[in-house]
Amino acid sequence: MTATVQSGAVPGAGPAAAHRTRGVPRAVPPAGIPLTFLAAAGAGLVAFGAAIAAVAPTAVTAPNAPEPIGAVHLGMLAFLSTAVLGAMHQFAPVASERPLRSPRVAYATAVVWIPTVWVLASGFASGHPAVVSAGGVAASVAIALAAWNLSAPLSARGKGTPVAGLRIALTFLVITAGFGVTYAFDRHTGWFALFPRRVLAHAHLGLLGWLGVAYVAVAEKLWPMFLLAHRPGARSGAWAIRLLPAGALVLAAGVLLPSPPLAVAGGVLVAGGLAAHLTSLAGVLRHRRRSLELLHAFILSSAASLVVAAVAGTVAGLAPVSTTWRVRLTSVEVLALAGWLALAVIGHAHKIVPFIAWTRLREKGFKTNRDGAPLLFAHLYDRRVARATYLAAVAGLGVALAGLASATAAALRAGGILLAIAGGLAVVNLATGPHRATGPHPTEEVSPCP
Repeated sequence: MTATVQSGAVPGAGPAAAHRTRGVPRAVPPAGIPLTFLAAAGAGLVAFGAAIAAVAPTAVTAPNAPEPIGAVHLGMLAFLSTAVLGAMHQFAPVASERPLRSPRVAYATAVVWIPTVWVLASGFASGHPAVVSAGGVAASVAIALAAWNLSAPLSARGKGTPVAGLRIALTFLVITAGFGVTYAFDRHTGWFALFPRRVLAHAHLGLLGWLGVAYVAVAEKLWPMFLLAHRPGARSGAWAIRLLPAGALVLAAGVLLPSPPLAVAGGVLVAGGLAAHLTSLAGVLRHRRRSLELLHAFILSSAASLVVAAVAGTVAGLAPVSTTWRVRLTSVEVLALAGWLALAVIGHAHKIVPFIAWTRLREKGFKTNRDGAPLLFAHLYDRRVARATYLAAVAGLGVALAGLASATAAALRAGGILLAIAGGLAVVNLATGPHRATGPHPTEEVSPCP
């Protein structure tokens, strides 16, 4: 990614932009908004890995028990959803060229959301319905704030597949939250208990409809930009945005009812959408003008995890296997889908966080690194630690998937520990990179506008 930014305040931009670097569009939100979410997501990844390690003996035999469900919610909410919410607060205004309705509301969303998802996960793990219900209400408040705030930039028309996809993803976030709140208030009695596969339906709505569509939409913008890929067309990405959300709805309905024909129809649509997504990736790689780097190792490993999820889900849904193996394969599918998104999030964080930090440093007057060379994005993290993060994340996911498939608690525990290590490495590397690169004081003062 390249950017040309000149120092100085934007004349006539008002107090909100008084300290914004000249050349940065006014629609770009304050750096603290996405960085707050992303830092919390890093902590969520560490907690997710640690929770997997802690509940491994239970997870391999009873994945629907309270403890594994609590661990899953740490991964889905404290890690993945938190990271994607942060990315949306940054990306939606940039892609649509329209600002958020209110940066203050964005900060308020983070203040409500971040502690709430940890409380919600602990409520599931400890089996306290009141805690789960309270957490569900608070999470719904945070989602309502985010939906209202993001509706301004996402209401822009004619901005292409990325904005259209994020609009759909935000809709799925609201749907998934409504589903979750209903579950939170009616876990053991009432009409919701009539649907024994409600947890699996909820997981597919969140992983495919909310998180999956959001990632596919953002990737359609970031992949070509990072690789300077000029494709003759982007129809595969547009098809991914059409098929994936439609399939997620139909599949979730088929799983919930349950209705095997409906579930199969949804699975076919989802498979078509994911195939279009991978076709889009292949097109970007084929037409790239830049060499591959660490980010693309994350992306390709993420795509491999997606293939694993598709195979496991197909076998679990269609093959004549025993109940034990169906449970194992379904667990593998869910974790592999989470791995698809997790590897992508970690990889893109190593591009997005340095970009945001670089812009912020320029606003403060930093123009060179400690050695006096022009400050670049690559100076803002340690590549050796980033490579170690990649190895820990990929190895952790692979070992954890093997542990679930073979019902081996020791392997699942080792995978969780490696994922926690990957999260810790990423957080420390990206958080300390700017200070290591620049030191405590700017090399040049920002000259005010005349």
